[in-house]
Order: sequence, then C-alpha cells, then structure tokens
Amino acid sequence: MSPLLWLVAGLAAGTGAGLLIRRGRQLRHPEPVQPTGEGPPLLEWILRSNGALGAWMVGPGTREVAVPTGGLPEDVDRVVRARLEHQRVGDGQGVERLGSGTLVFASLEGRAAGLQLPPGTSPQATATAQRDLARLLDYDRWRPVLADLAKEQNTPGESVESVALRLAHQLERLLGVETCVALGSAEGVRIAGVSLRTDRRLLRALVAEGSPLEQVVLGRVGASPGVLAPFGNVLSDRRHRRDPAFLCPIPGDKTPLGAVAVWTAGGAEPVGPLLATFRNAVETAGPRLLSALERRALTDAAIRDPLTGLRNRRGLGEVMTSISTSSGALVYMDLDEFKQLNDTLGHPAGDAALVHVSRLLIQAVRDHDTVARVGGEEFAVWLPGAVLERGRQVAERIRQAVAWSEWKWQGERRTIRASFGVAACPETSPTKEGLSAQADAALYEAKRTGRDRVVVFGEGKP
Repeated sequence: MSPLLWLVAGLAAGTGAGLLIRRGRQLRHPEPVQPTGEGPPLLEWILRSNGALGAWMVGPGTREVAVPTGGLPEDVDRVVRARLEHQRVGDGQGVERLGSGTLVFASLEGRAAGLQLPPGTSPQATATAQRDLARLLDYDRWRPVLADLAKEQNTPGESVESVALRLAHQLERLLGVETCVALGSAEGVRIAGVSLRTDRRLLRALVAEGSPLEQVVLGRVGASPGVLAPFGNVLSDRRHRRDPAFLCPIPGDKTPLGAVAVWTAGGAEPVGPLLATFRNAVETAGPRLLSALERRALTDAAIRDPLTGLRNRRGLGEVMTSISTSSGALVYMDLDEFKQLNDTLGHPAGDAALVHVSRLLIQAVRDHDTVARVGGEEFAVWLPGAVLERGRQVAERIRQAVAWSEWKWQGERRTIRASFGVAACPETSPTKEGLSAQADAALYEAKRTGRDRVVVFGEGKP
C-alpha cells in the first residue's frame, strides 16, 4: 500500500475503528441501518456504537442521514435537519431535549452533525457521543484534501499542496510533533501543508507580514530555533500555538522555496540521527516543490489576477460551476470611492490598497471558500454549501475588517470602506448561474443607498 493510502486508512481508522473497539460489545448484533445519501460509513458506525436512534451530517457537498430501518417520525427528522443547518453557521457543540430523547450536535467550519439519543441516556454516554461527533467532523474536514491526494496517485506530476502535505506528514512521523509547511505566493506567505496533529484551520492561511515564518520563507533569516508566535499576530485568535517552534528553510536554487515549522521540545533543532533524516526530507522536497510551482504558474496565468494572486473572474467561474456543490452563497464587494483614492494618492497606492484588502478577504474566510478579484476594485467570495444568513454574516465581518484595518500609505493611516451584495442558492436563486447577477444587483443597491453596508438580494422588496 502506498504511503498516501496508509495515511487515508490510518486517519479513518483513528476516527472510526477506535469507536468500534471501545464499544465493540454493542456491535455484535447491530440493528440494521438504512443510510441515505453518500458519505463516510463512519456516520453509521457512530450511530450504532452510541445506540442512537438517528444520525445526521450536513456540510459543503454533504447531506447525509442514517437511521435504523424502523425509521424516525418525519417531524423529528425535519426538526433535526433545520437545527443542524442553523448550527453550522458557527462552531460549537450542544445538547437539547427533542421529543422523548436527546439531540447531541456539533459543528465545525460549516459542517454540522447530530445524534438522536434514546430516553434515559446517561450524561457520560452523552459526552461520549459529543466526542464522537467532533472527531467525525474533524475527519470530514480532511476528506477533500485526501480525495485530491488520492487522485494524484494516478496523474503525472504533483500539485504544490500535495508535496507540502506529504512533507508535513513525513516530518510529523519522523519527529512525532506537529508540523506546518509555508510557501510564498503573490498575496503573501501561506500555510500550504499541515500534519495530521496540527489544526487544519491553519491550512491556506496567510501569516502576518514581518512574522518570523515570513522572514525565513523570504530568505531574510536562516534556520531559527525557539521561535514564539512564528505566524505573527494574525493567527493568534484560535489557531496560534504558544509553544516555541523550530523554523527551517526549504532550499531552492538561489532563495528558499518555503519553510517548515516543527514544534519540537523547546523549539530546538532535531539532534543526532534525526537531524540528518530531517534535513534530507526537507532538501528532497525542494526539487519536487519547484516542479510543482512551475506547473502551477503555467495554469495560474489564465485564472489568477497577477496583482493580488486571487482567482480572476474566469477562475471563480471554474470553481462555482463545479458539480460537487449545488448550493452556496455569493458575496460581491466593491471598494467605495476607490477612484478618488487613485486620483489623490496615485496608482501605486491603489495597488497597495487592493493587495491589503485581498489579504483581509483571505483571512476572513475558510479554506474551502474562494476569494476572487473580478474587476478593478471589485471582489467576490464564494461560500460553497453556505446558507444565505452565513453569506450575510461573512459579508458583515469583512465590511468591519476592512473599515477597522490598519492600512498605511507613506506612513499615514488611510481609511478604506466597501459595499457588499449577497445572494444564495437556493434562497434567492434556484441555480448557481443566477447568483452573479443577483449579487451584483444587491451590490448596486448598497452603493445607491449610502455605501459601506451589506445588502441581501431582494431585501426590503415586496
């Protein structure tokens, strides 16, 4: 079996098989289960191992339910689905009474899962069910990444992401510690690969300008032990580790191609036999990354904006027309009075403002969302699988981030404002194809009614 397949099997086993072993006696004569939809059999395993009456999971590209063949009342199924759709707007866990039983639910990064437990379930069993749901959602976050990697086993050439992910996993297996791989890009230094123990929310995140990790990636400093806050303050809210890390550049022809961060004890450089193996893994990844970056450059020329590194209108269209997701929210954003900024401060200042805003947009969304620059000062954010309310919330969060951001030009702080239009499928449009026109119309309404605001398509109209 290839190392990648071992990775996939190990991840699934760590989430699902542990459930079976821990409560194996309950599974010798499991009640027949009728699954609906496509998805991981772990949902059925979790239902059985917890003795639940029903199990549900919703998320990007996911609508799944597993219930015993006896079924559940239709009103219970409807209530649970609605509760999970509402819950997946934010992250969290909860327990609430539902009929004569107990609904246990959890949500993470736009995904939500729930179990309907029978009456009389003990608090300890309820807590166990919550942990199982959390592990299921954590695994589901990795499914798209693992699926992409599996596809590449039979295609010529590796992607940048697959090389970075494999390197992170290799170093974690070698050192037994969390690992991140960072690479430079047009919009800044981005986390391109994380190991299995590392918080996956770091994946594709931009590190702060001037951060220690950026300095190593850009070749301004060399290998650095005992580094605190390697990402800078930008990831300090929920993603940032407080332990020191060891930072090591990934060598290129003349300058580094990127860098790895490993959270060894005290952030010390590996020693003894591990040091040689560590260096060999990092150096061997260099040529593979270089080839992958060269292939990406050829592809990106047609779908990327050269200034910000974001997808352009064509690149956004490619993502939105994917058949893997039939619903989602689209946010259009336009900088207010941008022409005046250009005329007053000059085009270099305008370009710097656009790059600044593009970074804010990337930091405001999750790794499966897409940010694009679709016009001069116009941006778009595609939130696959998101409901209309989440689109509104994301737009409002971005509006505040732009207005409160610290953007300086020639040492003086400047204020940037933006207007937003939001549409969603199926709430405002039965198909994804109608979203662009609707989001654009809502954006026009935001501009017409005062700017620096968020408007949802059809809002306020009879």
